[in-house]
Amino acid sequence: MIQIKNKVDCCGCNACGDICPKKAISFPADIEGFWYPKVDLEKCIDCHLCEKVCPMINKHEREETFSVPKVIGAYNKDEFTRIDSTSGGAHSALANKVFDEHGYVGGAIYNKNHTVSQIVTEERSLLTNIRSSKYLQSNAEGVYKKIKKLLNKGDKVFFCGTPCQVQGLYNFLGKKNFENLVVADFVCLGVNSPKVFLKYMDMMEKKYHSYATEIKFKNKTWGWHNFSIRINFANGKQYIKDRNHDPYFVGYCTDHLFTRPSCYECPFRKYPHVSDFTLADFWGIDKLDPEMDQDKGTSLILINTDKGDKFVSQIKGDTVWKEYKFQELQNVYKAMFENSPLPTGNRHQFFFDLDRKPFEEISKEYFSIPTRYSEVKNKIKGELKRVIKRIVK
Repeated sequence: MIQIKNKVDCCGCNACGDICPKKAISFPADIEGFWYPKVDLEKCIDCHLCEKVCPMINKHEREETFSVPKVIGAYNKDEFTRIDSTSGGAHSALANKVFDEHGYVGGAIYNKNHTVSQIVTEERSLLTNIRSSKYLQSNAEGVYKKIKKLLNKGDKVFFCGTPCQVQGLYNFLGKKNFENLVVADFVCLGVNSPKVFLKYMDMMEKKYHSYATEIKFKNKTWGWHNFSIRINFANGKQYIKDRNHDPYFVGYCTDHLFTRPSCYECPFRKYPHVSDFTLADFWGIDKLDPEMDQDKGTSLILINTDKGDKFVSQIKGDTVWKEYKFQELQNVYKAMFENSPLPTGNRHQFFFDLDRKPFEEISKEYFSIPTRYSEVKNKIKGELKRVIKRIVK
């Protein structure tokens, strides 16, 4: 049976729960808000399927994977879709092709209680919910079973998840190569604690005296490069703050305090991934090819298999599309190849205080949110550096 002795050895993909024939595995959360498998010894028949499906124990390999990914930069020609998407709207263009064929699309959506779950659906209307990043861990319980059932029926499925969820899916499906399945993952900085996000949302709803009806990470009110979080409330009020000033963004992107422990040593970052293709923001496109930028979002597509290449090529007519070399990408997007940075503060004390102090107080104490003074100081420093460089030249 699966036993987690060190938390870095569990990515929380939930595949072990889906494979268990006796439903003996549950997923209670720890003090950090991350779930880990717990085996009911009275139900367990010691079949070891949970260990076999675990991507942290058995990493899936695909012979058909390219040695070097094919690199595509693209953005959706539909302006609304591009602006509403995390990057350039390539995923939405692909999902719509699957819906056109009466297939199913799998991805992450917000639940009413502000948690996130993986779903598989044939309802095109849910694409706006699936679209865009959710910067907390998504629960995938039941989704592997549903995908296998659909595939066995002959339905087409396009699934997008984290690299570890994709590994879990392939392990769950076994060695059979389903032609009616296309799988994408994405460049992942790490999944965050649902507990921290709920504490953050509780603070926001109390502050605005209303329930949040829409949450949009990577909101582009001030552009793609200076992305922000936007929260709409039932009373008509709206909160927008950029990534350098919103406490949740700063705690994640700057201080890396509440990322899942396994993400700091992620074993799935090596390229190419086992997915048919990998999606991401095309950070660095402004330096590599400024004409493909416009600060509205550009999708990076790393094609890893022939199946992925054939599938992605369907959206050439729906997108502005350009090919690049993998080496060019390595020169402008180095963060894509690195693990999630280690926490800058005392992670253990942070989670201890999270249960005892208001989130607003916690954020001021632990997160590197810039003050007006520090911003002015850094701006002056930056200007001085540029002047000195010009003098030296």
